[in-house]
Amino acid sequence: MKRKGCNLYQKKNMLFSDAARLWLQSQQPYWKPSTYSAYCQLLKKYILPYFGNTKITKITNQEMDNFASYIIVHSENKNLSTNYVSQICDIILRVLAYMEKKYQYKVLLPDNPAGKKRSAQILLPCDHSFMRLEQYLFMHAEQDTCLGILIAFHTGIRIGELSALTWDDIHLEEKLIYIRKNILRIKEPENILNTTHKMTHIIEQSPKTSDSVRNIPIPPKLIPLLQKYRREDSSYIISGIKNPWAEPRTIQYRFQSILKKCDITPFNFHMLRHGFATRCIAMGLDVKSLSEILGHSSIQITLSLYVHPTAQQKRNLMEQYDSFYQSSSQGILLFS
Repeated sequence: MKRKGCNLYQKKNMLFSDAARLWLQSQQPYWKPSTYSAYCQLLKKYILPYFGNTKITKITNQEMDNFASYIIVHSENKNLSTNYVSQICDIILRVLAYMEKKYQYKVLLPDNPAGKKRSAQILLPCDHSFMRLEQYLFMHAEQDTCLGILIAFHTGIRIGELSALTWDDIHLEEKLIYIRKNILRIKEPENILNTTHKMTHIIEQSPKTSDSVRNIPIPPKLIPLLQKYRREDSSYIISGIKNPWAEPRTIQYRFQSILKKCDITPFNFHMLRHGFATRCIAMGLDVKSLSEILGHSSIQITLSLYVHPTAQQKRNLMEQYDSFYQSSSQGILLFS
């Protein structure tokens, strides 16, 4: 027996733009507002201008390859990462899979052209830059922005999590930081696909995934500062000018200003998370514990995204190898 309304979507001339709207409408109730907004933005900016008027039966492996090459060359941001291109392409595949499963639409399911490519290695700021930044933050910890960034520096929390952090999330008796919220700015959903209107608003929601809801032990070196500068429980760690909280882009702006004062080559706030994870591995912290502190669902994510051996670590490894090889070679000669 045919599903009611199925004939409506069995037409051979179904355009990708129509299929994308069906997919968005069906999945929106299950997504967070930020997720829905992100998918709409990628569709509007990259996918619909290219595939909007294309029949979904015409999207082949070759067409996907052409699309991936096109957005890399013609994008306003000429430095699209392989992972980002893969995410964009994955949306196309999810729309096609939805049409096939939901409406038994006979479509090809091409491969993700960027899915198997290795992303470029992330280059961390040098240790000297991190040390100079940390010193500045400690010296100016009476400023809530510096204290907040210092917390992120030594815990690896995301910028949206820092933005939502309040003093009642800091439990000094238990020596724990409770991560329960996330602040971010999104575009108004109703304006994303149908107009160029750029209305945005701030939302506070639960963290990125269920694994992101977590408790983080407070590093001992932060406890005296947190005790000294603690404010009322309802206060945000970093306050805004017009609002009780400072949104992520405000924190990012203040962070860049601090880097400039320290005469440090600019880098993104998220590099603090990369740096924290890399230092933890270098100090011998087990990956499972680190994965839980960062709020990842698996240690594979932690290792692939946030652990970047430094040049000195690589040199130390080769020196250890050379030392071991020399001693082993002598042993072989002695007993040969």
